Amino acid sequence: MPRILDLIRSMPLSCRHVIDLPWRLASPVINEGRDAALWEDSDGRVVGFAAWQYYWAALDFFIPPGPTMQAVEADLFVWADERFRERDEEHGRPLPYWVEFRDDDQERRQLVEAHGFLANEYVCSVFLQHSLIDLAPVPALPDGFLLRSLAGEQEATAYAELHRAAFESTSMTPEWRARTIRMPHYRPDLDLVVSAPDGSLAGFCVGWFEPARGVAQIEPLGVHPRFHQRGLGRTLLLEILHRFKEHGADSVIVETDVDRTSARSTYESVGFQQVHTIRRKGKWLSKPV
Repeated sequence: MPRILDLIRSMPLSCRHVIDLPWRLASPVINEGRDAALWEDSDGRVVGFAAWQYYWAALDFFIPPGPTMQAVEADLFVWADERFRERDEEHGRPLPYWVEFRDDDQERRQLVEAHGFLANEYVCSVFLQHSLIDLAPVPALPDGFLLRSLAGEQEATAYAELHRAAFESTSMTPEWRARTIRMPHYRPDLDLVVSAPDGSLAGFCVGWFEPARGVAQIEPLGVHPRFHQRGLGRTLLLEILHRFKEHGADSVIVETDVDRTSARSTYESVGFQQVHTIRRKGKWLSKPV
């Protein structure tokens, strides 16, 4: 994992998930061992990495410039196509597979088009940024609520339950959450939760920081539906922004789905501004019936 993350740190920020990749690599499907691959040169250096991200239905890939770039590129997409075909067989029907790229990354767009990702391009999310200048103070929580760091792996199950409720999804598991805590570059003081008066977890915000770039990222943030409209999300956001600044970050980024207007409003209310959109292009390995 440290060798893979060293490769990711060499990639430009426009390449997606160079800050929050540890979160994605901790997912259960990736850790089954069939959905990720790396490429090494003759000296044993990692010169390519790809991961089919089942939970996001997208292919993450990283190929740095260099003498092995073209060979790695060709082999990487052969590997991806083979895995996509296996996925179709496992599901018993053809499915579209996706890659994502920032709106200003024409090189990546052209690369994926050259490898057959041509279908149904659309904007899937917005890319927001905060310069950490003139931060508002952290508002107080309602009486009985407490903001603190997650209590390590012993709270992984409680966190997983909260995450599933916040996103109305069944994907998060205690094992996934526990693995994020064991990831390189994980910082306990950037793993925040709010506990309710009854002791249950009401909200969460996880931060990732890359000191060499001076850039931090929020992934993810959520509040349990029964605690909406109490300002918990705003408090979590401003607290982690202040902590990022204390760590030496110059800016913070976050992405949110285009249709999550309430989340976007919360981010913008504390000073985030949209600077990019994230686009998707699809590919079918076999024709849909």
